[in-house]
Amino acid sequence: MKAAPFEHHEPTTVNEAVSLIESLDESTILAGGQSLVPMLRFRLARPDTVVDINRIDELDYLHEEDGYLKMGALARHADVEDADVVAEKYGSFADAAPLVADPQIRNRGTVVGSVAQADPKGDWGSVLIAHDGAVVAEGPDGERVIPADELFLLPYDTSLGENELITEARVPTPADREGSAYHKLKRKTGDYAMAGVAARLILDDDGVVEEAGIGLTAVDITNARASDAEDHVEGERPSADLFERAGELAAEQSNPESDEHGDAAYKERMVDVLTQRALGDAAERAGVVKRRVTP
Repeated sequence: MKAAPFEHHEPTTVNEAVSLIESLDESTILAGGQSLVPMLRFRLARPDTVVDINRIDELDYLHEEDGYLKMGALARHADVEDADVVAEKYGSFADAAPLVADPQIRNRGTVVGSVAQADPKGDWGSVLIAHDGAVVAEGPDGERVIPADELFLLPYDTSLGENELITEARVPTPADREGSAYHKLKRKTGDYAMAGVAARLILDDDGVVEEAGIGLTAVDITNARASDAEDHVEGERPSADLFERAGELAAEQSNPESDEHGDAAYKERMVDVLTQRALGDAAERAGVVKRRVTP
């Protein structure tokens, strides 16, 4: 099946794109297109107008600047996977990137596009949450920064304004004793997550957890924060016992649904295990010897 007819626009600047979006009655943004194009093909999406942002060169970047790791709207999953700065300093990003779908999708799909789609089974939303990340949105009234905790409202629904375009995703650069990790369970290459956990730990000079971030994938109606587990870990020294209880709390706070991939109780157990593993790796990367759980 072919896509239904639509108008196609290719702006070359952010200002031009925002003006187009504002002037059109209804438009759909195309970046990587790895979610949109199949929907167009099967006519699950029938937009009147598509605004293709791939010619906006100013959105094609991934770098550290002003205290943040910044990823422009055209930064591909593969760019994250290949970036030296990510491999050296951002463990959860380095873990998550090669787990996104398959190589073909990673070469074309974008981090920002995945975040904007707000699929609760998407990996990057959880990573942003764990890192206290945010997105930058550009609209007719200018630029605003939306924290990841405030972005996801419902499956495929965000707090983005009607005429706004997400131009960037960002997370703070790591502290001196910071580590992060991402663990994901899926049946085979190319599948969405059955469950996933992103974890980030910042330790003080005495090795006590000063700050913790834990984001959950595919086990609630949106990417979600495991705040009870975070609170349990903060102010304590990393240990297997500490992380075991954190895993239990994360599982209790999750809200998975039974489906063809497994029942809710199984997924809760996986949240427990994956949380322990991600926290263990994060602690090791922050400078603490890890004691990994064995499920």
